[in-house]
Amino acid sequence: MLLSTLPDLNRPGYTIRRLFSTDADQLQALFEQCADFFVMTDGVPAKPTAAATEFVEAPEGKTPQDIDAFGLFDDRDRLLGTLIAVRHYPDAQTWWIGLMLLAPAQREQGLGAGFYRAFEQWVRRQGATDIALCAIAANTPGQQFWQRQGFALFRPAGPRSYGTKTHEVYVFRRSLPVAQLK
Repeated sequence: MLLSTLPDLNRPGYTIRRLFSTDADQLQALFEQCADFFVMTDGVPAKPTAAATEFVEAPEGKTPQDIDAFGLFDDRDRLLGTLIAVRHYPDAQTWWIGLMLLAPAQREQGLGAGFYRAFEQWVRRQGATDIALCAIAANTPGQQFWQRQGFALFRPAGPRSYGTKTHEVYVFRRSLPVAQLK
């Protein structure tokens, strides 16, 4: 699904662009910068093929064409962050955020919240009424970030294995305000 409009960060010096499989090398470099996230989640840094996998692995019942990947770029065309989502999952009104990462040097500056808000506004225009995601119990800062964005714990999803680790996983959900839907 290629739409002419993309999320707009409304912050000088930064743009959001769609990422494609041809951007896997740039995404892999970001994954390597975010080794802290992958070690926390998987117990090891990102595999050399991790970025390429993001463009082809979709949840059951979905295809790679249902994946929308976005990159946050600075004015020097450096990829600073990514948000990868699956549209209409797990139901027709919901978009699922599979991954959101910011390079460590870009964290705690409001960029992540702005990036998410731009994405939220964009999915509203696509007709979404809800956004969902999961977070592992060990990622307390991640859970706190999503709660600040208005997400609430929806349900526990039980233990899941990631790489060499097993984590308790929680599903978070945000119903988009009806008054803001257009």
